[in-house]
Amino acid sequence: MKDCLVHAKTFARIAPRLKGLEDKLNMIVMDDNGVFSKASTGETVTEPKPEIVFGTADAFWGPHVRTFMMAVVGGGRLDWFQSAAAGIENPALVMIGKAASKYTTNHTQSEAMSEWALWQALDYFRHGPKHRAQQAAGVWDRLDSREIRGSKWLIVGFGSIGSSTGRRVMALGGQVTGVKRSQGLVEGADRIVHPDAMMDELPNADVVLICVPHTPETEGMADADFFAAMKSDALFMNLGRGALVNEPDLMAALDAGQPGHAALDVASEEPLPQDNPLWTHPKITLTPHDSPQTHGTVIGADDTFIENLHRYFNGEPLKHLIDKSEFA
Repeated sequence: MKDCLVHAKTFARIAPRLKGLEDKLNMIVMDDNGVFSKASTGETVTEPKPEIVFGTADAFWGPHVRTFMMAVVGGGRLDWFQSAAAGIENPALVMIGKAASKYTTNHTQSEAMSEWALWQALDYFRHGPKHRAQQAAGVWDRLDSREIRGSKWLIVGFGSIGSSTGRRVMALGGQVTGVKRSQGLVEGADRIVHPDAMMDELPNADVVLICVPHTPETEGMADADFFAAMKSDALFMNLGRGALVNEPDLMAALDAGQPGHAALDVASEEPLPQDNPLWTHPKITLTPHDSPQTHGTVIGADDTFIENLHRYFNGEPLKHLIDKSEFA
């Protein structure tokens, strides 16, 4: 029997789906007071040493994340950690990745993130800010707008987020070019180009979305030269990490009229300080890194864990398994 640690709120959601695994799992839950207990009896557990952990926002955004972390990495028996997130570069996740024999991620949040991208594109194309300003002023003035249909999208980093976004754009009649190292057509793109061709593609795009991981190679990739290559009425969006964008270069480019607007769900410093000019720039739409924060994302992460749990006990390959070398 394996000791499996989850947050109490997570357990409340997934408990009905654990039927049939009672003889294989000893479920340990942590509540919002940082107290650990056996889910089956309510008995307090003073020193949890889990072999399986499902790490969700319930724990990592809760009041006792440090307590949860210490149980995860301090038990010394961690065989498999299932993350509800896709990224692995957070220092806490790197620490867990080094402690776990197996580490798996979740990619279902890409569906919510792709809807964020469509929302921002439609708001820009349909003059959302102008319409809202006119409503506030009581002005009845029709505005000519653009459509997704016929628009050209350049999606830099064509993983799960890029593919999910591309499928939606193509369904609405848009044209999608994905930027990816591995070539060959993938779902959600009309064509795939190598990163070496990215700068040549920028002048043709009505929308540019970056969603690559943050690495030394991608840090600051969206810089003055990048923005200078874009169209004056193009929309720039970042769903990756704040460090991908040189933010002073972006604001200078917007001030110069090229590109036309930017939508950012991430920033180089989070939470963003009150005095950061990104807050008030008239050509920037900013959201607080909450593009994946939907009920569907929560359920999707639970689905991934339950599927991998059955794979784990059946001796089958786990989905979204990360190579240990990624945490070196």
